[in-house]
Amino acid sequence: MQHTTQNEVRLPTRKRMPNKTHLTITIFLVVMLAVIGVQGTYLGYTVGILTNLERRFGISSRKSGTLLSVYDIGHTVAVILVGFMATGRNLPRITAIGVVLSSLSMFFLALPAAIFGTVSIDQDSLTEHRQEYISENICNTYRRSLTADEHCERQRKEEIAAFHILAMGQFLAGVAAAPFNTIAYVYIDDNLENKALSPFFLGLLSGMYAFGPAFGFGLSAGLTRVYSSITGAPPNLNINSEEWVGAWWLGFLICGALYLFCSIPLFFFPKSLIYPDEDLNDAEMHQLRHEQLHLHTHHDHELATNEGTTQRPSFLDQLKSAVEDLPYMAWDLLKNPVYTSMVIGWMFGSYLVGGFTTYLPKYIETQYGRSASAADMYAGIISIGSIAVSTALGGYILTKFNLSPRNAILCLIGSWVVILASYFLGMTVGCDEPAIKELIVHTLTTRYEFRDVSECNFECHCGSVYHFNAVHYNTTNYFSPCHAGCREFNAFLEKWDVCSCANNGPVENGLYLKECNEIFAYVTLMFVGLFFGNLFFMTTMMVILRAVHDCEKVMALSFASCITNVLGFIPAPIIFGWIIDSACILWRSRCPKDRGNCVIYDNKFFRQTFHFSNAVIQLFAVISIVFCYFFIRKRVLPEEERPEEETPNETTPEPIQTTL
Repeated sequence: MQHTTQNEVRLPTRKRMPNKTHLTITIFLVVMLAVIGVQGTYLGYTVGILTNLERRFGISSRKSGTLLSVYDIGHTVAVILVGFMATGRNLPRITAIGVVLSSLSMFFLALPAAIFGTVSIDQDSLTEHRQEYISENICNTYRRSLTADEHCERQRKEEIAAFHILAMGQFLAGVAAAPFNTIAYVYIDDNLENKALSPFFLGLLSGMYAFGPAFGFGLSAGLTRVYSSITGAPPNLNINSEEWVGAWWLGFLICGALYLFCSIPLFFFPKSLIYPDEDLNDAEMHQLRHEQLHLHTHHDHELATNEGTTQRPSFLDQLKSAVEDLPYMAWDLLKNPVYTSMVIGWMFGSYLVGGFTTYLPKYIETQYGRSASAADMYAGIISIGSIAVSTALGGYILTKFNLSPRNAILCLIGSWVVILASYFLGMTVGCDEPAIKELIVHTLTTRYEFRDVSECNFECHCGSVYHFNAVHYNTTNYFSPCHAGCREFNAFLEKWDVCSCANNGPVENGLYLKECNEIFAYVTLMFVGLFFGNLFFMTTMMVILRAVHDCEKVMALSFASCITNVLGFIPAPIIFGWIIDSACILWRSRCPKDRGNCVIYDNKFFRQTFHFSNAVIQLFAVISIVFCYFFIRKRVLPEEERPEEETPNETTPEPIQTTL
């Protein structure tokens, strides 16, 4: 006998039947691992080729960061509707449609290369292009000051059009990915006869989300070394040139083809692997969902049904139903304290990815004076290596020891405290910023500015030099060869010569950086912290799925993903971008009317604000999970509810009441 209350509707029981198909949940898991691997590759690849996009279309760093947020905006818009519309339908087929749309979005992202061309340099004027580079940086009494303005005007129209096309592609990619981390997870959890395996299976998927970007960084590292036109780089242009643009568009085509291939097997999976012959059809599930909603919102009217026959609601009817019922469903979920506190903790925890790991390469590059490629390598070791391995290992531990949700939450609290400690320790490990000649500070206003004129470059007119092309003489850094007073360029040695600020001798390319080996201590510290800190991250997913009834899982996971995106992944890059900008000492723009990019940061302020901000957010995450533990101690999870006749004289805690 199934125990019900006046506010509950008993779902019809389903007869378990043997699975007659050769498709198994393990095969579905393998396919989804491939899909999520491609998605992670795309996400990592997009970050890796942002600099090339900026060079090709003149996109500022602020706009390139906006492109990353557009993906999360699209994902947020779609995830709730997908969660509602998917109930009672074939989840693998919906996932397959999402994979096909993801493939389409990849081809959309490569479209600007087909419309505007793969390169922006006029192939017939490469010699002139080379000469312009030298003329811009050399000490020249008759320098023109309009070159940058002319270049910016030439790029403006192309930039606007390309940016909007890329933004639409990012938005579509976010929409298409909505089923990947929601209904695909639910399908696996529902079709596992041994629920103890769920943390391990879901941990593998989450681990692939961390491994995927590693493939993306590798793909971007390889393709950015290939010239964008594929036919080969023109003379006098090498990979270290400011005008070099790699084959950024080719990676999107590769991801699009892989997406399309992975979508094929998903179309052949049944609605259920455990219950292949469902007694409960879609229309009945639709009725029960409405009936529960009306009971909990005290509606007096009943749904009209036809005796003996039911009809599948049309798409417009379901869409209207979604709009009407969504607030009630969201409110019922939010009234579940276990669910709500865990989602809040998950949301704060998302800043680890949206904030810390997003800007970790930039932090390492500026804090420790490493090249961009080296910074990517170190960041990959910290963020991808530790998080990916620990997430998969944590899922195995939860499965091996069959930890209950309550014990798993205690493990999660301990692991997140480790992350908190690593943030505070990270504030103490760093290096000083490099000093540039003629950088002065106004002590009254603490405002920094650059003085272009000094005794050795007085006649060079360097005020119109907007490209940061640092050179150094001994231990002194200069903003550009012009600021060092250089009057010749040695093409054979690729060095600037006859520099008045260097006793009329040559200068070395790049910044002079004081030796600082703190990077190894920092990488070790953060690797250990994030490894143990993410060991039990799958607890968040497990508790969310266990805190609600089976018919609510899709909606609960979709709603949690929506909250995490809206309050976590979308604002995180904006918030931390503002924090990082506040640490900038010197701005130098490529265009006179723009602030441009930051040349030098206050490393101490950058280090302290970056880690302290992450620590505060992580502290809120820990507090939320502590509340979740106290709530779950006094609750009976839906899967733990027992029939009334088995405990006639026993008073049990009130079960979690959530409805769909």
